[in-house]
Amino acid sequence: MDHRLLKQILYGSGYLAVLFLIIIVAYLIWLKPTPTCFDGRKNGGETGVDCGGPCLSCEIQTLAPLQVSWIKNFPVGKNTVIATEIKNPNLNWGAENLSYVFHIYDIYDNEIYTLTKKSFIYSGEVKFLVEPNVNIEATQIGDIALSISDLNWKSQADFPRPETQIRGLKTELGLPIKIGGLFLNDNSYGLSRAGIFGFLYNQKGDLISASKTELGKTGAFEEKSFQLTFPQNIALEKIDSSKTKIYAEAIR
Repeated sequence: MDHRLLKQILYGSGYLAVLFLIIIVAYLIWLKPTPTCFDGRKNGGETGVDCGGPCLSCEIQTLAPLQVSWIKNFPVGKNTVIATEIKNPNLNWGAENLSYVFHIYDIYDNEIYTLTKKSFIYSGEVKFLVEPNVNIEATQIGDIALSISDLNWKSQADFPRPETQIRGLKTELGLPIKIGGLFLNDNSYGLSRAGIFGFLYNQKGDLISASKTELGKTGAFEEKSFQLTFPQNIALEKIDSSKTKIYAEAIR
């Protein structure tokens, strides 16, 4: 091979190498997709695929779903009270926001009514959801199911449960039944809203009615009075007031 041909090959190889380098740099600068938390790849400082680092914690991907313990309904004239208990089995994670839907079916398993609401749940919490005045007669209901979605998970450190107290309870066994008391925000910060839930039981320990009331905003260390009112169609002789349970929920 003569020197002229060799020089041409070397120059050509050099030009190709430079061109290839320019293409690679251009791809890295302008064409390569920017890493995101939804691209199905471990990149951008992530510790797992689309998790960790700048993305949500990888622990969120292994969280257990919320559990529904029971759902009950009680007649209120031509309307219905619906109550349920849900549990968060995740001890280090709560949901700052969540959506839930009550699916109501008739005796033929046809969905006849849906009720959509929003709520929250703290880490490891047993929580109650009560809808006191659903616009459907209890006699129409064959079954009720609950679906929960759109959970915005937060660590326990980022979403701690406020300290609250309920005291001074007084029960009026009349028509209607009323339970009053005081709610205390035992924190140095205000609460955006608070709610009180009440449950009545009979002598056998069976749940026979439920009620709730909303308190709205509550200032730091503020105390508010509340009153729960229960439907008038409850036979007073069936109530065991010693089994009555009152719960509070609150969010900052």
